Amino acid sequence: MKKQYLSVFVLLALVFGTFSVVAAQTDLRTTREAQKTTLEAQREKMKTEFEARKKEAEAKGDEIQAKREAAKLEMETKRAEMDAKRETKRVEAEAKRAEMQTKRIEFQQSVAKRKVENTAKVILATIEHLEKIIVRIESRIAKVKARGGVTTESEGFVAVAKGNLSDARAVVATFTAIDLSSAKASENFERIRAVAATARELIRTAHENLMLAVRSLGSLEQ
Repeated sequence: MKKQYLSVFVLLALVFGTFSVVAAQTDLRTTREAQKTTLEAQREKMKTEFEARKKEAEAKGDEIQAKREAAKLEMETKRAEMDAKRETKRVEAEAKRAEMQTKRIEFQQSVAKRKVENTAKVILATIEHLEKIIVRIESRIAKVKARGGVTTESEGFVAVAKGNLSDARAVVATFTAIDLSSAKASENFERIRAVAATARELIRTAHENLMLAVRSLGSLEQ
């Protein structure tokens, strides 16, 4: 009887042990499944958060890029405005310089024209003065001839002097044709001096011939 109880007891122990092992294995599997589910959920959550952060970063990146482009555009616009202002000032300055240059040239040409007029007046006055002297010399020649003097030499000098003065008048007549269009005052005045020098040289020669005529007459009047 005792053996039967003992056998039953052993059998029950084995069954209980087997059940405990199975139960333990079931609990372990359940735990693992739960852990796996939790881990997958955590991974999915992390993935979702990562994607969200990535999109946010991309959005911020686009916004930053847009701000950079806007700042760059504003800077380029300001630079273009500054360039335009500088160009406008440069053009205005050049226009003012050109205007001043034009006025300066016009003033210089006006001065040159007045110089021509004054020089012509002086030379003509000198010619007229010498022509009056010729009239007096010719009067003396006539008196000497009336007394029987030979005035051929004096008359020759007077004739040459008249030719000199006539040529001088012709030179003065060309004064109005002097080219005074040069932007350089020195060139305009040089042209005036060149023409005036020719007229003065003719007047000087006329004066010398008249002096010779007077000396010739003086020898006859003694």
